[in-house]
Amino acid sequence: MRTKRWNAMLSLVLVGILILLAGCQPVGNVDVGKAMAGSLAVKSSEGKQTVTLELTPDPAVTMSPEGKRAFDLFSKVKIDITEMKMQDQLHASLKGAFEYQKGRVPFELVMSDMNYTLKVEGAKKPIVIRNSATAMSGTAELSKEMQEQLQQLSKKAVEAMPSLTSFFTRNFPNPGKITAAEVNETVNGEALTLQKVHAEVYGNELLGLVKGFLTNVLADDQGLKDFIGVLYDLYVPILKEVTKEAGKSDVNSMNDPLTPYLNNKALAVEFIHTFVKTHLEQMLKDFDASVDAMGPEAKAWLNDNQSLKMDLYVDKDYVTRKSNTEIGFTLPQGKGDGLKSVKITSAYEVWNVNKPVQTATIDTAGGVIEMNGADGRMTASKFVASLDPNSQLYKLLKDDLGVTKKNISMIVGESKEYSYGTLPYNDNGTIMVPARFVVEELDADVKWDEATKQVKVTDPLNGAALVLTIGSDEATVNGKAVKLEKPAVLVEGVTYVPVRVVSEGLGAKVGWEQETQTVKITRD
Repeated sequence: MRTKRWNAMLSLVLVGILILLAGCQPVGNVDVGKAMAGSLAVKSSEGKQTVTLELTPDPAVTMSPEGKRAFDLFSKVKIDITEMKMQDQLHASLKGAFEYQKGRVPFELVMSDMNYTLKVEGAKKPIVIRNSATAMSGTAELSKEMQEQLQQLSKKAVEAMPSLTSFFTRNFPNPGKITAAEVNETVNGEALTLQKVHAEVYGNELLGLVKGFLTNVLADDQGLKDFIGVLYDLYVPILKEVTKEAGKSDVNSMNDPLTPYLNNKALAVEFIHTFVKTHLEQMLKDFDASVDAMGPEAKAWLNDNQSLKMDLYVDKDYVTRKSNTEIGFTLPQGKGDGLKSVKITSAYEVWNVNKPVQTATIDTAGGVIEMNGADGRMTASKFVASLDPNSQLYKLLKDDLGVTKKNISMIVGESKEYSYGTLPYNDNGTIMVPARFVVEELDADVKWDEATKQVKVTDPLNGAALVLTIGSDEATVNGKAVKLEKPAVLVEGVTYVPVRVVSEGLGAKVGWEQETQTVKITRD
């Protein structure tokens, strides 16, 4: 399915969610904006949520084989979270399952200081995903001060979220259909009196809502300055540290025109405010003309076939205790590659709000799988290799989605000079390829041993291990000596090896296309 079409659908969904979830003026006795901000300010809670995705095919269009395969797998998908626990805004846990047409994959997720530990059925060890600040702090290039600033950024961002959100909640206009009424509802078995807010947004009113938002932002002069001020407090400490460290190595950098703004918040806020306001004014001036200039394909999305509907149930403390959401959109005729419509529904409820809650834990004593830590890059093959081959997740990723399949094509030059250190070349009938490029494209790991002048390759998927020595026409594949067509060589700092030994040693097949002088490496 074409990327630009999915991008258009995603854009519609995101704009709709933004309008409904991040805005709305008071309705009846309910300040919807205050309710949104109040929910983000919750310190602790328990809850549950179910999210369902349903795809409807277009009977008049024949899907491509790829589209049909995806549809058969994911025509109905459900994420069922049976347990949500938030101890505080930086510590939370989930238990649930991912369900699709061929099976069910249970999982547990724990967040601690913006690092995530995932226990999923089929994985031999828990999976750890570290936030970018933590991952970067392990690099030798960063100073201790920079590491500390990066560590604090995620925490500060979470704390600032209610303040940032209030700017949007004040300024987004209401959609055409929004009502509020007092109702009695049950949340986790407890009968509650809540305010129900029902809202609907349709594609044909999106542009008007966006224009209204821009108009309101321009009128909210102080709100815009406050919003910029919060962002300043978040990111300027890191920018200051970057400037400071750059100044140690480059005396000219201290005269950078950015420096005065980093040291004077009022000056920076005023400058950014003027810049933003000028561009917003121009955007509003050109808004109607820009809409008129939209192509028919873009306008085809702006109709009542695209909708977002939500029921929010808000308590007296302006916390959303329960919600039901439905996002639906129908693709313009003939534009869905066989897909007619998409519907996403969500049912959510929360209890024990701001009461003592203890998150669940995941045992990592037996080791973990690092997705972005010090163990090197995480690839699809490395991840699949960490799964039980009999598990549902393994079958989904490797068999159904084919995430480990590879198809590499490289045009071959006539000499070493033609390669420029990156492309393969023909050495009297032997195709020599850049070892690191090919190995990493096949999701294997490669290491260079300067002392022995050896290239060491390991494949997590099939366990293969190759060792090649510069200048030697002999290599070892899984401990056995193998004669090479040509020795491994260094060309401008790049290690080149015969294509067959590295590709076939990693379980791939090598093909040749004479007409285009292209070597093809494939692996199922």
